[in-house]
Amino acid sequence: MIVFGERGSGKTSFVEMVKLLATGTSDLLYKHNFHKRFQPSKFKYKVISFACNAETDTTAKVLQNLITNPDGLKKLISSRIDQIEETVNGKLSIDFLKLFSLGVEGEKKVTFTEYKEDSIFELFTNLIITVSKELLSHEEGLLIVVDEFDLVKDRAKMASLIKTLSKDKVKFLLCGIADTFDDLIEGHQSIMRQILYGRIRINLMTEEEIREVYALVKINSDQKIQFENEFIKLVKQKSNGFPYYVQLFGKLSVDEYINIKGIHFPMIIHNQHLISGIKKLSFYESQMEDDYQNIIKNNPHKEFILKFLAKQVTRKIKDEEVFAHCFKHNLRQPIPKNTLASLLASREPYFLNRENEKSDYVSFFDPLFKTFVNARETDLIKFENDEYILP
Repeated sequence: MIVFGERGSGKTSFVEMVKLLATGTSDLLYKHNFHKRFQPSKFKYKVISFACNAETDTTAKVLQNLITNPDGLKKLISSRIDQIEETVNGKLSIDFLKLFSLGVEGEKKVTFTEYKEDSIFELFTNLIITVSKELLSHEEGLLIVVDEFDLVKDRAKMASLIKTLSKDKVKFLLCGIADTFDDLIEGHQSIMRQILYGRIRINLMTEEEIREVYALVKINSDQKIQFENEFIKLVKQKSNGFPYYVQLFGKLSVDEYINIKGIHFPMIIHNQHLISGIKKLSFYESQMEDDYQNIIKNNPHKEFILKFLAKQVTRKIKDEEVFAHCFKHNLRQPIPKNTLASLLASREPYFLNRENEKSDYVSFFDPLFKTFVNARETDLIKFENDEYILP
């Protein structure tokens, strides 16, 4: 499976649900009426997983962590120590036992040290084959999960590994930020056939899905907390469909209701509660607030252009659109061009970018930050009649 989509769209949450299903937790199958299509009894997988980070930017480092981290093969072996000790004679190699610090007669107990990149691929392949043959029952499978895979540079090497190891018992799930699935995985063309039905894009939330979230709040609170229709539409507009902000805006609005009226049921949450609640957004997102202040630096021109960019629905915004908006508000060249160049030059924090040096389109590196900027109140400019106005 290849799970991909924008930053903050809910990919990791989706992967966690897949892991639950794989291990036989079937609540989700029944909740969504999928049990008629899939037999829950057939979901019997052992799961090993690892979430990449800045330090694990190569496939070799990912494999090393899939072996040794607490949610990797070490976890799987730890739960089967008795079985390993019973089958040690001839069935498992001494090196395999050493890897997990399991002592055997006549051998010293050793701990895992970093393997060289040249050997880790062969080692991982042999371990997975051994686990598949010796430690899984006839009905069991092994699911290997790698999250944040977009941070890995040599992804073609993982494609080779998947081609080698993906058999009936062994499955892979790769997850990461990408516009398309082939942005996330590259290498053998033949591997594309293996993931033909496992390409899953996690889209941002639709208004209908947001409505369902707030409907669940109403049900689970015994109708003590209710949200007006216009409130939900405003949440969709302000959140850009990001699940995190859908939840946070609901919390901010309920808190604002309590601040105004106290604990009084039923709570009918409407637009004004959200508009007032968002004023406290910076308290919940202190890092983004610090970044915002570091960017605008008491410069109303920067805030003006930044807010315009954040307000645009499209992912990429053309320079001409920015300059036309500035001209409309009597902000003449070279101020807009110089201000935009200054925003793009900012590396602390790094938040705006271009696809390449020749591109005349700009986009936000982190769409969650874009949503924060769009929702946050302005400091240096005014907002009237759905327009940002320079002082």
